[in-house]
Amino acid sequence: MGRNGKRITAVLFDLDDTLLDWSGVAGSYDEVVRPHVDNVHAYLATQGHALPDRDAFYAHYRAAVNDHWRVAKQTWAGVSFAQVLRDAFTTCGLDAACIDLQAVMRAYDVQPVPGVTLFDDAQPVLRALKEAGYKLGLITNAMLPMWMRDVELRAYDILDYFDSRVTSGDVGYIKPHPAIYQQVLDTLQVTPQQAVFVGDRPANDIAGANNLGLVSVLISPPHLERRLNDVAPDHIITSLSELPPLLAQLEV
Repeated sequence: MGRNGKRITAVLFDLDDTLLDWSGVAGSYDEVVRPHVDNVHAYLATQGHALPDRDAFYAHYRAAVNDHWRVAKQTWAGVSFAQVLRDAFTTCGLDAACIDLQAVMRAYDVQPVPGVTLFDDAQPVLRALKEAGYKLGLITNAMLPMWMRDVELRAYDILDYFDSRVTSGDVGYIKPHPAIYQQVLDTLQVTPQQAVFVGDRPANDIAGANNLGLVSVLISPPHLERRLNDVAPDHIITSLSELPPLLAQLEV
């Protein structure tokens, strides 16, 4: 039993398509990301760097992203946004060592993606779990550092619910690697058996949780079609509002 008298003392969440609903996004990845990369191009130009034109600059950036994610999917190594930027700058003929990456990342100006919304029941559920005494964690396979994703969490007014938050870019591993789960568990001071993980991707979220011994909960809203491919979640829900009753059942 944990301090709150429950067998399960922590609930860990994936972010995108678990708490944040991406079904309303109309643009492609390039349409979403390109304005931010253009911001970086403009910042570097103000610093006096000799740059290729914006289209070529974006092409180098996109190639670096693709290269890093190709390796990540083979090794489960986390993709570092800082390293992606360094590689893109190098292929553009810039001396990456002379560029202030923190300033570049601020110039990128991450914002909530147009069309992305918080699931209607996300905040009520997070509030209810917090009031019930659960520790809450967040684990996302984003390459951006957590301080950049925090901009979004703050905009959706859910930042303060979480006791621990990590991105794969910060940890150096992506789900399903056990290290990214373990870092949050260690921060929360709970064992895998005391934690539930809620996510939407069987091969990443659920497989990783199962392998480490967490109680795995697949969230499968109607707009998502996820193939299990022999991954067996402990429980399946269609909305976050089903989570508190499920947790109550786990205590019986």
